Amino acid sequence: MRRKINDIDVSLQKGHIGMNIAFYPFWAARTLLSLIQVISITTLTCLIYKQTESIGYALLLLCVYLLAYAVAKFTFHKLIKHCIFSRLLIGIPVTKTLLLIGIASSLPYLRLHIAVMFLGAALLAIVNCWEALVLKKLQSRLMRGEDIAKASSLLSFSNYTVAGIGLVMTIIAILYLGRAQVLWAAVALSLVALALTVTVHHLTHKRSNTSISLDIRRPLHK
Repeated sequence: MRRKINDIDVSLQKGHIGMNIAFYPFWAARTLLSLIQVISITTLTCLIYKQTESIGYALLLLCVYLLAYAVAKFTFHKLIKHCIFSRLLIGIPVTKTLLLIGIASSLPYLRLHIAVMFLGAALLAIVNCWEALVLKKLQSRLMRGEDIAKASSLLSFSNYTVAGIGLVMTIIAILYLGRAQVLWAAVALSLVALALTVTVHHLTHKRSNTSISLDIRRPLHK
């Protein structure tokens, strides 16, 4: 019995049990995040262009989005130092979902106030970047050794593929369904991604507790 427990503990330390199970919802959450980013920025850019009929304003929105990304990357290190990682893992996706709901529900108001729309896009870019960085940090905890390189390659391929296909599908959806419906679709995807992130957190937390329990039960050898 003790030998079996020790074998399980070794497997946990190597990452063969629990890691693979948690990776799949993590992979889905990362992929959905890329899709949500494409949907949100494309929809807001199209909305700005329709309201102003100016390519300059649309390009300005993209510049604001990129600038907000840079600010998010600069402030993330301070954020991670002062906040508990598990709270960031759940709190940031919740904030992003609420922000998307606010933008989608107040779309008629935003059409009349371009400055508020720019502010919403900047906040959304910051939250999206923080979420991507938190998930990237979580990836290093899920993967070890050679699995990190394999997982990174798989995630990069899926993210770029989804981003490309998502851009085309978003433009088609905007033409046939409208911007409001597309934003609400982003809200629904954000809720799914949040559920997947909570699942990953539960699996990793359960795995950590199991490892600690096995360490306590392991006999001491002099």
